[in-house]
Amino acid sequence: MPDPRDLAARSTGRGEGTCGHGGGDQGPGEDQDGTEEGPTGPGPVTSGTRVRHTATAPYGSVPLADTPLPAADLHPGHRTADLLRSHDRTVPGTHTGWIELTATTLTPTYVGRSPDRGRVGRSLRLPDPDGPGLPVLPGSSLRGLIRNTVRILTGGETGPVNTPMLYFRAPVRIDPDSGDSTLPARTRQVMAHRHAHYRKRRAGLRTRQGFLQHDGPEDRWYVVEVAPTPWTPEPGQALKLPFETLRRSLRTWDFGVDTFPDPPRGTGYVPTLHPQHGMLQHRWVHALHVPGTKGVVAVAPTRAQALDHLHAHGTDGGTVVPALIVLTGQASAERRNAFLFPRPHDMRTGRLPVPEALVELFESAEQITDYQRLAFPDHLGAGPGDPERPPVAGAGGGGLPRSGVEPVWFDQDLSGAVVSFGRSGGYRIAVSEENPIRRAVPPRVLGPQHEDPDRDERAGRPVDVPRALFGDLDTFAGPGGATRGRVQVGDAVCDRTDADLPDGPLRVRLLSPQRGCFANYLLQGPETEVGERPDLVTWSHEGRVRLGGYKVYLHRHPEGVGTPERYDRAAQEALGFGLPTHGDGPPRETQRDVVPLRGGLTFRSRLTFTNLTSAELGALLRALLLDNPVDGGDARDPEYAHKLGMGKALGLGSVHLRPELYLVNRGARALSLDPAAGVRRAGAGEVRRFLDAFGTALTARRLPDGADPARWRQVAQARDLCLAARWRHRLPLEETAVMSLREFAEYPVLPPLVRRFSGRGPPA
Repeated sequence: MPDPRDLAARSTGRGEGTCGHGGGDQGPGEDQDGTEEGPTGPGPVTSGTRVRHTATAPYGSVPLADTPLPAADLHPGHRTADLLRSHDRTVPGTHTGWIELTATTLTPTYVGRSPDRGRVGRSLRLPDPDGPGLPVLPGSSLRGLIRNTVRILTGGETGPVNTPMLYFRAPVRIDPDSGDSTLPARTRQVMAHRHAHYRKRRAGLRTRQGFLQHDGPEDRWYVVEVAPTPWTPEPGQALKLPFETLRRSLRTWDFGVDTFPDPPRGTGYVPTLHPQHGMLQHRWVHALHVPGTKGVVAVAPTRAQALDHLHAHGTDGGTVVPALIVLTGQASAERRNAFLFPRPHDMRTGRLPVPEALVELFESAEQITDYQRLAFPDHLGAGPGDPERPPVAGAGGGGLPRSGVEPVWFDQDLSGAVVSFGRSGGYRIAVSEENPIRRAVPPRVLGPQHEDPDRDERAGRPVDVPRALFGDLDTFAGPGGATRGRVQVGDAVCDRTDADLPDGPLRVRLLSPQRGCFANYLLQGPETEVGERPDLVTWSHEGRVRLGGYKVYLHRHPEGVGTPERYDRAAQEALGFGLPTHGDGPPRETQRDVVPLRGGLTFRSRLTFTNLTSAELGALLRALLLDNPVDGGDARDPEYAHKLGMGKALGLGSVHLRPELYLVNRGARALSLDPAAGVRRAGAGEVRRFLDAFGTALTARRLPDGADPARWRQVAQARDLCLAARWRHRLPLEETAVMSLREFAEYPVLPPLVRRFSGRGPPA
C-alpha cells in the first residue's frame, strides 16, 4: 500500500491522498505552506488561528480500553452461559420485548448496493411493481451501527479483521539542518529520525536482487540471487546499464528498436507503454565485459553477436554475461540507467524460500496499484510463451508469473529468510516480521484472527458485551460453540417515495483507508499535535506502537443548504464531492456516482430482544440514545446523532435515532388471544432505570471511585464517543477538512477529540 509519508514528502502543492487504520480518508484540501502561527493552548482551533502542524480530519479516535467490559458484569444474579443459551425459554428476572426505532436523516444518506461499473448507485428500495418502491435502510446496516456503538462504549473485541503486513518505502537520507530544503523544519527532522531508525533496524542487511519463480510441482515460491559477474564478484547485485551504453548498442545491433529516448519527466512514465522502452523491458541480452574498463561496455541481442564483437575489436579476456534488462518506476529527470539482472547458471541452485503469505499479500488488491497493472501486463514475461499472470482482485495485470521468472529486489532478515520483495530499488519495506496490528492493540481487545494458530483454543474465553448481545461463532469451546444473538434488527422503511436528492447523482471519491498514516492513527507523545517535536511514533517502532483508538466519523454539514439540500459550489468544495454534468464523462476508478436519500426523511424499524438483563437493555438503549433525552430529543436538531452508510467522511449519513421501548409478559400473552395482552410501553422513569443499571456496571469497571451511574460520561470511551456524535455543537467544516498532501508532508498529528471540542458546546 502506498505510504502517505513518502507521497507527501515529495508533494509541493495541492493534491489527493488516502490514509487510515482499520482506516482513514484523504482527499483534496487547501494547501498550507506551514508558515502560519497560532496559539498553543488548549482552546479551540479556528480557521484564523490554526496551530501550525495541527491536523484536521473528518474523523477522530475513541481510546481503546485495556480490557473489554465482561458481559458477566451486566448479569448480576444470572449465569452468563445460561443467558446465552436461553432462546427456548423465559428466564425470570430478564426482559423480552421490542424497540420501535424511528430514524430521521439529518443529511443525505446513502446505503445501497454496489452498482455495475459506470452506473449510478441508488439506495435500496422495497420492490413495488406499481411504483418506485419505498426507500429502505437495511437492518444489517443498522445492526452493524448498533453493535459497533456498543463495542466502543464497552471496549469490546475487534473480532477477525484484515491485518496485512504494513509497508513503507525506504526513507531517504536527509540533512535535518539543511537550509536549502523546501521542506519545513519539522518534516526534515522527522525524515532524518525515520532514516536513522531505519538504518539501525537494518544494520548489517542489504537489499539484494534476484529472480522470483514459482515451482509448479511443489506449489512453492523461491528467489534465486543474480549471478556473480566480473564487475560484481558477489551474487545478488544487479548491474547498472547507462542509457548511453544502451543507445550505442541499439546503433550497433538490430533490436527492433530505432532509438532509446530518456524516460519522460513527470509521473506518467510506464516502461511497458512506452513505444521504444516496452520492446526492451524484461528482454534477455548479453552484456560485454572488457578487462580494464569500468561497467558494461555494450549489450548484444545474442551471445554469438557479443563474441563476434569482442573478437572484431581484438579484446582478449573479454567476457559475455547473459542478463535481463529491467526498466523501473516512474522516472525522474535524474534517471540515466536501466538495470541488468545477470542470469544464474542454474535456477534450481541456491533457492531461497519465499513465504506464501508474502506472495498473497503482494498480489492483494491493497498492494497492486493501477501503475502495477499497467507496468506488468498479462503478456509481460522473461521467456517465450504465456507467463501465466493471474488476475488480481478480478482484473488483469500486476500479478506474478506462474511460468518463467520475475526480476525482483528482496530483503532478508539476520537468519537469511526472505521477508519482503518488490519490483524496484525503492520498493516498499516490511515494517516488521510480526503482525503490526497485533502489536498495536491490547491483547484482550484484539479478538482471535483467522490465521491465529491458537484460534480454537481461545474459544470459550470470557464473553464481552457485544458478543453476548449479538452472538458469535466461538462463544463456547468445543462443538456447538456458536450462540445466536438475543437482539435482532429489522429493515427501516420510509413511507415516502420522493426520497432521492433532487439534483441527481453526487460524484463522490472512494476514499481508501490506509494504515500507513502513523501521525493520525498511532498514539503519539505529549504535545506532539501542536509543537515542532520530531520524535513521532511510526509503525516501525517495535514495542511502542499503540493504535489511537476506535475510528469514529464526525458530523459535517454546512449551514444554509436548504431542505431538500441544494449544494452550491462552495459546499461541494468544502465537503469534497461534485454534481457531474454530461461533459464530465463517466466516473474514474476512484469515484462513484450515487443518489443519496435526502435529509428530513423518517424511517421506522423494529428491534426485538429476548431475555436481556436490565443492564444489557440499558446498554442497548444507551447505544441508541447516546446522551440524548430518554424520548430521543428533537429529531430535527438533536444534540447527538449517529453516522450510517457510505460517504461519512464527506458529510453523508448523519441520522437521529429515537427508540420506544415495549416490554412483553410472555405468560400473559400465552393466556390471552388479545394481541395487546402482556404488552406495555415502558415509561421514561423505567427507561432511566435501565440506563442507570448499565451506567452502574460501566463505572464500577472503568472508574477508580466505584459505581455511580451519573458519572458514566466520565468513562473515556463514553466521553469521546459522545463528543464525536455531537450534531448541534459539531465542529466547523474547516476543522473537519481533509488535509492536502502538502499538509501531510509536515507530519501533523491529529489532536484528541477532547482538545478539538474544547470550548465548543457543553463541557466534555
